[in-house]
Amino acid sequence: MHSSCITFPTILVHISRRDYWGKEASSLASSKDLEITCDQSQPESGVQPDHLFEENFKQLKKWVDLKSPKHGILLALRERRSGRLGTALKALNDIIRDDGEPPKKKLYELKLSLLDEIGWSHLATYERQWMHVRFPASLPLF
Repeated sequence: MHSSCITFPTILVHISRRDYWGKEASSLASSKDLEITCDQSQPESGVQPDHLFEENFKQLKKWVDLKSPKHGILLALRERRSGRLGTALKALNDIIRDDGEPPKKKLYELKLSLLDEIGWSHLATYERQWMHVRFPASLPLF
């Protein structure tokens, strides 16, 4: 999958999205289409990515409500990067619960990875079973 590094406002995030025909298109999409990975490589300027992320996160916090479903994913990623996995899980659960749209598979996959990272394998197993119900591979026949 092709991904590109974008800055908004200079937050380093990899975003990739598939269009309707399966081709890859890189763009800034709403949180329902995001596949986000943290870039751990050293940028050209020599500044640490963690420092840039925190600096830009503080600036973004001045302008938007980070608890909204649109920007809440950044709050969850920030908490995860800081090692506050429980707070990241809470922020992610709030996004999933408060979003008025159908459930998003990427959010649940992030939730599963957080549960595994915390070490709550029993909850991760339970959520994996629910993934088959929430996102079936195919619709049942009549």
